[in-house]
Amino acid sequence: MDKFFDKLMESKWFVRVLALLVALLLYTTAYIDEKGDRPAAANNDSTAVIEDVPVQLYYDEENYVVTSSPQTVTVLIEGPSSIVRSTENLRNFTVFLDLYDADIGTQEVEFQIEDISDKLTVQIEPSKAKVNMQEKVTQEFSVEVQFNTSLLEEGYTAGEPVVEPKTATVTGGKDVVDRISYVLAIIEHEGGINRDLTQKATLTVLDQNLDKLNVVVEPKEVKVTIPVNSPEKKVSLKFEQIGTPPENIIIERIQSEINEVVIYGKKNVLEEITSLTVPVDVSEITESQEIEVPIPFQDDVFASVPETVTVKIDVEKVDARTFENIPIGYIGLDEEKYTLTFLEPGNGQVDLTVTGREGVLRSVSKSDFDLSINVADLDVGEHEIEIDVNGPNNVSWKLERNSIIVAIDEITETTMEN
Repeated sequence: MDKFFDKLMESKWFVRVLALLVALLLYTTAYIDEKGDRPAAANNDSTAVIEDVPVQLYYDEENYVVTSSPQTVTVLIEGPSSIVRSTENLRNFTVFLDLYDADIGTQEVEFQIEDISDKLTVQIEPSKAKVNMQEKVTQEFSVEVQFNTSLLEEGYTAGEPVVEPKTATVTGGKDVVDRISYVLAIIEHEGGINRDLTQKATLTVLDQNLDKLNVVVEPKEVKVTIPVNSPEKKVSLKFEQIGTPPENIIIERIQSEINEVVIYGKKNVLEEITSLTVPVDVSEITESQEIEVPIPFQDDVFASVPETVTVKIDVEKVDARTFENIPIGYIGLDEEKYTLTFLEPGNGQVDLTVTGREGVLRSVSKSDFDLSINVADLDVGEHEIEIDVNGPNNVSWKLERNSIIVAIDEITETTMEN
């Protein structure tokens, strides 16, 4: 039997006849499905509801704009189950509105469908759409900024916003463009702003009732800078000398033509400030000169106008002058009973070095100084006594020696005879 079948399969005519029979069977099956002539065809029909089918608009997009059309519809289909299932799964059909012949204004247009099997019964919900066909126009508008000043920290104020670019181009239906009242760049930010703010802002187009309009705006966003002005206060300046000037230098005055500045910072901090102390370092000052010093800031004070001041420092150089052999006087001696003899120095004179400003020293003389010792209540004998000096107040001085040795003797008849 197997050999017979093998011979049969090797026969060229048998294979041709078999292929013809298979082809006829396939054709008959397809023909019956296509015509629906099979008795069971009616029993294989089914339905489907396809929701959210997008709507295509066919119109002259270069010159017109369409509004008010629904974006999606629902499509109900009925027919052979296999085609219904395939159509439902693939959704490879298009629902559209043909508006090439539409008039300007509002009108009703029937939905149409394409690329769907004609074996299906199709129903579109809704069946018609009310659309508004308008002439397409483009117009330029100034961009305004919407900024909520409550976002600023207490005491801070916002300056005039800077927008880049300043204008935007809006394209849409003429009736919609004519309704435009605002093209807004809306600033959104967290609160507590105390510095200049720069950010990108999306543009929103609104009518006079602040309803958003369906138009195309270019650019879609702009760069906005909000200048933020901090609280300010005018305060006086006080100049404080710090450091020790070099030897032989006296700081006469520290002064500036600017004695007030405007400072910026937190409101509650500024309220407590009445003046600022500006430190001036004189440790390297050797002559009268002008120097630039910065205005110091404390916490929560972050700027001043001006930021620095020019300070004039007047100095005078210190000089020294020595007066020799200034006589030492004495007080408190009862000269009827006692005598006083200078032992060291024996001549009762000492040298005195005077230090002071050059201009002052030129007017000081030896006679301006009075040197004395007080010998009241001293007993007879030798005594070392501190020297008292009286002199001008605007100089300082130093004695060659601070004390002298004297001898006090009692006057006797022999002494009187001598």
